[in-house]
Amino acid sequence: MVYWCHNFHIFVLFVGDFTVSMAPKRSAKTLSGVPKRKKAVMCLTEKIRVLDKLRSGLSYSAVGREFNVNESTIRYIQKKEQEIRQSVREAAPESAKVTSIVRDAAMEKMEKQLTLWIHEMTTNERSVVDSVVVRLKAKEIYGHVTQGQENVKPFSASAGWLARFKRRYHMKNVKLAGKAGSADWEAAEEFKKYLLSIIHEKGYMEEQVFNADETGLFYKNVGKRTYVMRMASKAPGFKSFQDHATLLLCANAKGDFKCKPLMVHRAQNPRALRGKNLNRMPVHWRWNKKAWMASGIFWDWFHNCFIPEAERYLHSKNLAFRVLLILDDAPVHCHEELENAHPDIEVLFMPPNTASLIQPLSQGIIKAFKAHYTRELYSKAFEALDANEEATMMDYWRSVTIRNVIDYIGTSWDSIKQATINNCWGNVWPDCVKNFEGFEGVTKNIKNTVENIMHIAQQISGEGFDDMKEGDVEEILAEMAVEPTNKDLDEMAKHGIGVSDDEDADESQPTTPRIVPLTAAKIAEWNSALEKIFNDMEECDPMLERSLTFKRLTSNAFVPYAETLKDLKRKAKQTRLKQFFKPVWEGKLLTPPSCESQTPEVELPDLAHHLH
Repeated sequence: MVYWCHNFHIFVLFVGDFTVSMAPKRSAKTLSGVPKRKKAVMCLTEKIRVLDKLRSGLSYSAVGREFNVNESTIRYIQKKEQEIRQSVREAAPESAKVTSIVRDAAMEKMEKQLTLWIHEMTTNERSVVDSVVVRLKAKEIYGHVTQGQENVKPFSASAGWLARFKRRYHMKNVKLAGKAGSADWEAAEEFKKYLLSIIHEKGYMEEQVFNADETGLFYKNVGKRTYVMRMASKAPGFKSFQDHATLLLCANAKGDFKCKPLMVHRAQNPRALRGKNLNRMPVHWRWNKKAWMASGIFWDWFHNCFIPEAERYLHSKNLAFRVLLILDDAPVHCHEELENAHPDIEVLFMPPNTASLIQPLSQGIIKAFKAHYTRELYSKAFEALDANEEATMMDYWRSVTIRNVIDYIGTSWDSIKQATINNCWGNVWPDCVKNFEGFEGVTKNIKNTVENIMHIAQQISGEGFDDMKEGDVEEILAEMAVEPTNKDLDEMAKHGIGVSDDEDADESQPTTPRIVPLTAAKIAEWNSALEKIFNDMEECDPMLERSLTFKRLTSNAFVPYAETLKDLKRKAKQTRLKQFFKPVWEGKLLTPPSCESQTPEVELPDLAHHLH
């Protein structure tokens, strides 16, 4: 029998000896006020962390609680472990941090190589890398990476794919026409604020803040309109990149210190340098087959060139060896390894697409150096032609050896004035600039050097020289990209930008052992393991005092890692800036109650109830 109770708005159902009361269904209007649980969408990088936790022995429920997701989600992630790990291996780090689904391996590989290609090509301010060019290149690379495969999915490089690609890799403003074309002004402003806060908080002086960056140098380029370059380009087997090298330049904010340039050349021991001591030259000499910077070469420079030179300089100034090094986001700059490479060196990485806006070397230092180098090249040519009237500019051009080039590089780098370097820091650290001329003074000096080059060229005479214009010289000074081949992109994707360090390694090439980076995630993993041990000991040890003593002593010993984690989390914030902000780890950190005042900003577990 069924009765309806009007007073309480319920149905009463009598079934044999049982009575069941049923409330009426809630209307949609009633449910609308109930907040819905936000769906957790985990990126592939987070899923890898989940899988690593499961491998460490944590249960499904424990991992679910840590990541605030259901146990069923954790089980599903483990079920897809193979596909997830393969997708992350093929993807670039930027994509893995924002992609939540397992994508086709060929697509991930193509996009990774495409980003490397864009990075190389946008170093040339005159190159046009717009959306049409990117889509065509994407189709070309996709065809390359899927060559020989069966059941290949069709890929049209549609406008929709391009929009998603730009979001995944934070390329907001494609049209990508050179570095400035894709610049991120908002991120640049945020980084400037962050940098100034670090400088003021830690008391860095102008002498202690450094910037380093690479630049390509076509060291025999005298202008493409000149008859010399036109004749040379028509010669059998001519390749412009044969006269190309990569330079790594570094200077401090005060402008009174310049590191010896590092030069990456194609040849290990060129004929012109045979019998010479490569350690006693105006440059640090390194090599690989493409004359590109590689992560191993940069790591070696950091330890064996930059640190000793900076240390000698600061000691000569009676200053403490405390260094803040600013770098761009190029993959060769060993991001994770540099975070803990030296206890007295802090490294800040600029956000993507901001170097052209705020990096001091890009504000005029590199251009001033190239202007001095080109003037040196032209001056030596004029002297040679003046000394021998029968000689031609082509004769001189052919006679220039790498030994001459190294001499010109050393002379040109020494010619950069302190005021020029200091003024170029004005965009990112205005208070350090001492000369009120600022960028106008730098631009004026470069313009004077350009006019000097034009004057020398007109005295040399010949097609392309006697009518040389300012635009011709500016073209020589501009960053020029050497477009990597598909085979080059394979190597770059495998080993980072630049060729394989192992492939070109030689016993005489200086090497520094790479260190395994200490990450916040790794410290978190240790913390979880210790918490599990503490809980097991308290559960199984009949002597509670003994287990609590062990916990207290171990927590005290863990304090240095607590401080390291705090520093790593702070550093991680500056790599994202606004849309990039994301904590590396949000777990709890072990530390004893007595040390809470020493690390007030780190979230600590409540151990006080157990220790007192």
